[in-house]
Amino acid sequence: MEETLVKFQHFFETDTRIKKEMYNMVPPNYIDGDSLVEYTDKLDESLNYIFSELKCIALDLFGKESYELQRITTVEKEAKKAFYACGIDINKLRNFYRNYISNMDENFLNQVKGNYIGYAFSWHNPMSSATTTNEMLHCMHSAIVNNEQLLQSIPLLEEKTNNNNEPISLRGVPTERFKEFFDQIPNDLDIGITEIVCVSNKRMLMMIRDRGHALTIDVSLSGEKARVEYFIPKNCNIAMINKLPGINKINENSVGATGVFETSIDTLSENLISFISKVPTDMDIDFEEYRFK
Repeated sequence: MEETLVKFQHFFETDTRIKKEMYNMVPPNYIDGDSLVEYTDKLDESLNYIFSELKCIALDLFGKESYELQRITTVEKEAKKAFYACGIDINKLRNFYRNYISNMDENFLNQVKGNYIGYAFSWHNPMSSATTTNEMLHCMHSAIVNNEQLLQSIPLLEEKTNNNNEPISLRGVPTERFKEFFDQIPNDLDIGITEIVCVSNKRMLMMIRDRGHALTIDVSLSGEKARVEYFIPKNCNIAMINKLPGINKINENSVGATGVFETSIDTLSENLISFISKVPTDMDIDFEEYRFK
């Protein structure tokens, strides 16, 4: 179980480093001959680094026989072949960056949202549609944070039961700020099984059953601010969801819902509990608009 926590920590540290590396790989608007050679050398190094780390993540959290590892290996070969074919043609390199590094297709995003849902079985692995490093990283992130079995394999720190007789578990690294949030969750908050995982003293994951089926929340702390990213897999009530802070507005054709908002660290517990209480449950379903994909 401790080993799983270490792998979790490695994933989130690597996730951040890969995103920075992809940002630094953006082709410049203007570049002379010498700088272009230097840029392609850096691009080659970055490709080797990113694919090495992606394969390490896949091995750690999905296994050596996993489709994730197979897909990363396949895309790596295709990407490197396409890169070497670019030579030092800046227009070709820009197309390469879009096609193999940065692109995030909307249909692919919908596949990820529709298949990686806590407490639900999926027949389809969206990784089969991933063609860029950005898509593969996003796919693995969603597969990890929406996997209740993986979250429950993290070492337990403390547990309590709410008024619904549902367990609320605190796991991972002992952290005063997130322990404070755990303690402040009221017993009468209408939630099902809840997993809280402290990845570090600056990162907390949550999965809350019975709010939007299985609401997942990713909290990261920086300075005096807390950034809260969330995914609601089941659109029980579109009107209620569209009133949530930081929501990416949805309609009857939307697959799940995502959003992000910021709050001060001092008011994190209060605002997070308020947010959770506003995410609709099955009791809020408007059957005229309801659509679950």
